[in-house]
Amino acid sequence: MKTFLIGYIIIINFGGFLLMGIDKWKARTGRWRIAEKTLFIVALLGGSIGSIVGMYFFRHKTKHLSFTIGLPTILVLQLLAVILIFIFHQERLESPSSAVNRELELIQNLDETTIQNFISYESLMSAPAASADVGPETTEAVDLFFKNFDYHIHSENITDDTAVVSVEIINIDTRSLARDLCRSLTAANINISQDQSGPYSLNDYFSLLRNTLSENTYDLTATTAYFNLVRENNIWVIQSDDTLENELVSGFISWINDPMLLTPQEVLTFYLEEFSSLTAQDWVNYLDIQDIFSTYSEKYYAAVDSAYMEKIAEFFDYEIKDCTIDGTSAGADISITSVDMTHVLDVYKSSLLLYAHSTEPLRSDNEQQSDASAQYLLQALQEDAVPASYDVTVTLINDGNAWQLDIDDSLTNAFLGDITSAMETFRAS
Repeated sequence: MKTFLIGYIIIINFGGFLLMGIDKWKARTGRWRIAEKTLFIVALLGGSIGSIVGMYFFRHKTKHLSFTIGLPTILVLQLLAVILIFIFHQERLESPSSAVNRELELIQNLDETTIQNFISYESLMSAPAASADVGPETTEAVDLFFKNFDYHIHSENITDDTAVVSVEIINIDTRSLARDLCRSLTAANINISQDQSGPYSLNDYFSLLRNTLSENTYDLTATTAYFNLVRENNIWVIQSDDTLENELVSGFISWINDPMLLTPQEVLTFYLEEFSSLTAQDWVNYLDIQDIFSTYSEKYYAAVDSAYMEKIAEFFDYEIKDCTIDGTSAGADISITSVDMTHVLDVYKSSLLLYAHSTEPLRSDNEQQSDASAQYLLQALQEDAVPASYDVTVTLINDGNAWQLDIDDSLTNAFLGDITSAMETFRAS
């Protein structure tokens, strides 16, 4: 715009200068003259300086008072208009809108200090952190978050020494971003296979935010932010608060704080996917088992436990059939696929009966009998195990932060291939 105005002023004044020269030439040669009205219009349109210079350079119209007085008068009026516009612009620069515009331009250009003046890193992530130190992960995440930031000032309402400025904020769809980030946080926090390394640092949270922003593309959305200002010593000062902080990030803080942002079924899926990823050793660690069948065989019990967990890891699958929500509680009907322990123990029982009817037990001491029994169980697990599905109803509770799965005895029993019923059948037969 500035370049256009400069170019226009140069062209219109050159035109005024040139018209004076052309009209002088026409006057000398007796040709059809340029109307005086046209000369004045060019001057009024901004060419007064060129017209005045042309008037004296070509010594044209210098004896006409309408030109010698009129053109300088037009120039003076134009200069006064420029001064008034400048004064109005200066007043505008000191208005509430200009104060808001000045700060938002800094955010648009990613002035990190300005961002921190409005938005605390802790509030942006709304998560308890072991450390609040800001590292490169945090800076990169904030950079990506505000990459498409834009704004338009809508209105300004001034009452005495207070003002409210409404601004349209353009940024990424923060609800979609919050959902993706909550999925990442939930998956990261469901760490069944290994011990938690300790509380997350602020940089850990922002690493997830950075990765989420890098790996996904989000639509741009428009939201409204309301800036409250007070005039102090003739300077408009923005009053920052939690509401403005949230509005500047297009409601992201509200979304990330919403305990219902993810559905119970989504959270349950994260839990079950985590179980699906467990190895045999992970299952051993998770269930904290040692001689789960009480074989009392030092030689074989570890192999029996390992074979059992290998079959669970091999067969594990799930299906979420239904999920209902009742306030902060949810119930889900699921089907867990695991090893058919009833079948395994049936095969094991048949082997034990054959062993019991032989003469070998008579020739063996207690340790040898335990080893033989454990060996038959190991063989049944390794060679005869088949999958089976078990229906179970699980409960999820929303603790005000997120949905949490209640891993109760019925769910654990399903993981173990309904070992409870299998053992009862085994003992009863």
